[in-house]
Amino acid sequence: MSDQELHLLEEKVDSLLRYCEQLVSERDDFRRQTQEQASQLKELENKLVRFEEERENVRLRVSDLLGKIDQVDTFSKGTEDTDIARQTAMPLGV
Repeated sequence: MSDQELHLLEEKVDSLLRYCEQLVSERDDFRRQTQEQASQLKELENKLVRFEEERENVRLRVSDLLGKIDQVDTFSKGTEDTDIARQTAMPLGV
């Protein structure tokens, strides 16, 4: 093997080593990115669960408030009928 062939072989081996180092570096970057994304996904899943729980709590509270409003409306209508009956001096239900 000549000196020139040996030098060419050394360059190719060096080039191959640099390429392998680049691949290892990219692999490590992808692993890090994957871990970060997995962590973000877990965090988003936890937020979603909390939002769904909060949404259910809000739905129950709104439903309860609507029920109370209906009770006030029913009470108010009964009071209005009594007030009208007093103003006209007519008995209720006539």
